[in-house]
Amino acid sequence: MPLLAGAIGFALAGGASIGRADHPGPAFPDGPPLARTGGFGEQTCHACHFDGEENAAGGSLTISGLPQGYVPGQTYRITIALQRGAMQAGGFQLAARVKDGPSAGKQAGTLRTTDDRVQVKAAPSGVQYASHTRPGIQLTTAGRVEWTVEWTAPDPAAGEVVFHAAGTSANKDDSPLGDFIYTTMQSSRPR
Repeated sequence: MPLLAGAIGFALAGGASIGRADHPGPAFPDGPPLARTGGFGEQTCHACHFDGEENAAGGSLTISGLPQGYVPGQTYRITIALQRGAMQAGGFQLAARVKDGPSAGKQAGTLRTTDDRVQVKAAPSGVQYASHTRPGIQLTTAGRVEWTVEWTAPDPAAGEVVFHAAGTSANKDDSPLGDFIYTTMQSSRPR
């Protein structure tokens, strides 16, 4: 995977290069490569933003809007929020998968966008990944960026569903250094 050099600094195969002349690597603020949530053995954004430890003090990544018990076929509005005081831009990726059993790691329900700040792409495995878009890297308030997605619960129920997310608090210096990676996990069981 190439080193990053962009506003949010995510590498995405097939994207256009917007790197600086003194740091010529490709830059991809249009979304991370698929499978960077940290769940089910995946890497996180730390694979490309490798300066510092994940989940460092001073920041957080949260998922809100998920019910403890989901109703099969019902749609829920989920908010992913990344906070860090000196953050200049932010990015994320989230997946919803079956937690256990023979379908463990497979897509659970359906993810959909609610605005142009988020995109949803499916991997060859069928797992959907929601992530930021270019407009979505912009902070919503100082030191905070939020994204909203809709999740329609599986129908029939698929057992416990686990949501893994990873986020990048970026400093916009066009390098893979000085950014902070945060991860979180939340789950919901059928009622």
